[in-house]
Amino acid sequence: MELMLLLIYSSICIFIFKVFRIPLNKWTVPTAILGGVVMLTGMLLVMNYNHPYTRAGSQYYISTPIIPNIRGRVVEVADIKPNQLVKKGDVLFKIDPTPYQAAVDLRKAELADAESSIKTIDSDYQSAKARVEEAKLTMARCK
Repeated sequence: MELMLLLIYSSICIFIFKVFRIPLNKWTVPTAILGGVVMLTGMLLVMNYNHPYTRAGSQYYISTPIIPNIRGRVVEVADIKPNQLVKKGDVLFKIDPTPYQAAVDLRKAELADAESSIKTIDSDYQSAKARVEEAKLTMARCK
């Protein structure tokens, strides 16, 4: 690409020197060369830094990367031979369930605690309701 641009610029310079009969001396030739270097450098900078770029587009994989939806330590890898057809839903590897089981157990404990709190709050509500009824009866007797 750069060579093609250099050739095009050189042919334009030769054309301009011949058509306008510009003499080849110590000022005209370096000016043309310096102008070409500046223009070529500017064009290359613009072309190299102002284009769409993606890391995935510039990478080449011999194999397909497999990225799970969750993070964790792999504890078992399925025995899959090279070039074996893999269908959707096939188990490729197993991830350590310990951290996830701990989270489930924690939520179950929180649920049990909330259920016992509900029983305590319900008994407090029934007690308060009975006291209100008792207070109403006492107030009705006092009248």
